Amino acid sequence: MDEESLFDMSADGLDDVESWKDVYDLSGKVAVVSGAAGLALFVANRLLECGAKVVLGDVSDTYGTMAVECLKDRGYTDVAFKHCDTSKVADDYALVDFAERTFGPVDIVVPVAATWFARAFLDVTEVEYDKIVDTDMKGQYFLVQAAARSMVKAKHGGKVVTIASVAHRGDDIYEVAMMTPYNAAKAGVVGMTKGIAKELKQYGVNVNCVAPGGMLTPGAIVNNTSTGELYGAEWKQAQMASGGHTPVAGSPDDVARMVVSLCTSVSDFMYGKVVEVDGGSDLSFQKAPWSVTLPGGRPGPRAKLPIWKNVG
Repeated sequence: MDEESLFDMSADGLDDVESWKDVYDLSGKVAVVSGAAGLALFVANRLLECGAKVVLGDVSDTYGTMAVECLKDRGYTDVAFKHCDTSKVADDYALVDFAERTFGPVDIVVPVAATWFARAFLDVTEVEYDKIVDTDMKGQYFLVQAAARSMVKAKHGGKVVTIASVAHRGDDIYEVAMMTPYNAAKAGVVGMTKGIAKELKQYGVNVNCVAPGGMLTPGAIVNNTSTGELYGAEWKQAQMASGGHTPVAGSPDDVARMVVSLCTSVSDFMYGKVVEVDGGSDLSFQKAPWSVTLPGGRPGPRAKLPIWKNVG
């Protein structure tokens, strides 16, 4: 075929391309989000902005009530809250049942609710281990299961966005560590995501995962406080000294934008993928410019190179 015919084959496809406005239009979609503060609040805000109806579930009734009031103050009406301890399977199913009774069958689920606290591996108790793993992995598994059953029964497909963390790759507090149960739980979320994605594709459900890096959230503040109380001033100093090595999102919305994008048709050709939104925490960024061929590319006089032409 000649170039013109080949190009026409490509260009003809543009007639079927959705506009960006349509891609991000979630009008009529019903979303379930576990958590009510921090990242969960920002995810709910973006889902509502795109036109979705949102049900929040949190173990804290105070956070849940305040979240609904906050979002309604922003002009959103289709938002509701139900108490949910996501580590309890019955609560996960009750949250989805509440969403169905309030707004209809579920189209989107984002299990954000999580907990963590730094503990030396040698100190971790069974109760502490269970609290982290049951909330961060088991809770996501069964909330997604409950929501997926709603999606399959309704025969309309859906979007699942699990929430891992860069902790899944072994990242924790630089030179301090002490987050092994959290590492294990979030690595489990990644594996779980891939398994669920393989099973639910046949029903038209896209399952993907976002792995955030550091974020300043109420949970992070509370969890650091509890660890500091246990290990004392020395741990606080070590944690503060290492903090500069971890990029921290200026706002949870930096992560929420990616989460909600995967709730749209942006993810229609994505299955079981992990998107890391972490400020490049695994990279060693250049601290000073070193280009010798561009003005302002290097401090001081620029060298004359035999091959490259000096610019300016």
